[in-house]
Order: sequence, then C-alpha cells, then structure tokens
Amino acid sequence: MVSIDQKKCIGCGMCVKDCFYSVISVQDGKAQVSGSCFECGHCVAVCPTKAVSIPELPMEEVYEYDETCKMNPENLLRFMQFRRSVRQFKADAIPKETLEMILEAGRYTPTAGNRQDVSFVVVQDSLEEIKPILWDTLGKMVDSGKMGPYTPLLRIVCDKHDADPKEDRLFCHANAMVLVLTENPMNGGLAATSIELMAQSLGVGVLYSGFLMGAISRTQEIKDRLKIKDNQHLAAVMLMGLSDVKYQRTAPRKKANITWE
Repeated sequence: MVSIDQKKCIGCGMCVKDCFYSVISVQDGKAQVSGSCFECGHCVAVCPTKAVSIPELPMEEVYEYDETCKMNPENLLRFMQFRRSVRQFKADAIPKETLEMILEAGRYTPTAGNRQDVSFVVVQDSLEEIKPILWDTLGKMVDSGKMGPYTPLLRIVCDKHDADPKEDRLFCHANAMVLVLTENPMNGGLAATSIELMAQSLGVGVLYSGFLMGAISRTQEIKDRLKIKDNQHLAAVMLMGLSDVKYQRTAPRKKANITWE
C-alpha cells in the first residue's frame, strides 16, 4: 500500500500525473491515496521530496538518481551489437557475487501488470549430477523425433557425446546453468535479455539452449529436484561461464523490415 508522508509532501502533483491507477489526488495541498494499486513504484520514483513510500517493499533498495545513471546511447548500441552466444568458457567458476549482480538485472526488468513473477534457479554445484539425466532425456527425444526440424542437429550432438563424453556441444563445458521461471512467458523473455546484457558487461558468456529447455520441460525428476512448480513457465535456460573468447568485430545481420506509418 502506498504511503505518503504529509510532512514531506509539497502537493506538487507529480505523483498524480504518473499514477496509472489514478488512486492519488491532491487535496488541500497534499497528496492523498484513495485506493489500492499494483505498486509499480512510479510515485516513489518521481516524488521530489521522498514523501512517498511502499512499506511492504524493500525501501532500503531505493537509490537516488545521479550522473552514473546516464549512458552514452552510441556506446550502448555498440555494446548490444557485440553481443554473441558464447560456446567457449574458462574452467574457473563464476563468483557468487557476480551471479547475484547478473540476476539483479533480471529482477529489475519490467513485468506485465508489475506482477514481478520472475524467479531464477541457479544450477552450479549440482550441474555435473544433472547433466547425465538431461543427456538421457535428449537421447530419447532424438529417437522419438520430437524435436522436429532440429532432430538431425540434436542427433549429431548426442552421437558425438556418446562416442566421446568429452565432446560436449550441448553444455559446452559451461559451469553454471540459469533457469528463468515465470507465470507470464513474456516477462521471462524480458528478464533473460537483461540478464544476458549484464553478464556480458561482467565478462560472463551466455548461451541460450532450446534443447535444454525441451529436456527439462520433459523431465519430471529434474523439475522436482529444482522445485519447478506446475504453474511456472520455463522461459529460458541460459548456460554461463567466464568467457574464453574475444570477438574482434560484430557479426552481420539481415536488414530489419521496418514499416513507417
């Protein structure tokens, strides 16, 4: 519930203009809350006197705007253009504090209706125990042809691994796997994008794996072990590791089909 400190409020109405639910109004020179909302926090962020708070949320994590919040748009675009799916990782484990910062980027990603329904499972210590189970599931998926047009590619990956377990073109020797779970698939996709960009800024390579998404979704043993609930949608599986490759230039891309009206 939004709370307004009447002593700090100057009645400027900025919170009123930014309130999507229209539950804030200015009365007798002070902002007043007349109902509940979805607690987007815009009123907290826009108030010039810090009069607004949402006590149920961690207000200690509210930061003040300063020059470090600005980013050169050309540098940002170039950084995004240099994003690559990484398949070469160092043997060193990703430090926990680095993973925590990466997931913070996902936590602060927008969600539909401010539901904040995205959660994460980080598989690091138990990854080697889980791999054989997923390899087995993928082998069965290949035999059944359930991967559609990707079945031939997955067959090659599985056959190479069967012939030589060190030939790992699925996990690529990544030392962490992050699952993005959500009730709304769109929210998970947005969070995954933020996570990848933050990871890149920290020297952590990321590889999205549709094969592993399919395997985990079909393996009840893994879902039980990772405590994935029935109402949670597996939005992304991201393999991570400290990047062991440096790309010298961006890769070419098709021209976007843009319609201007």
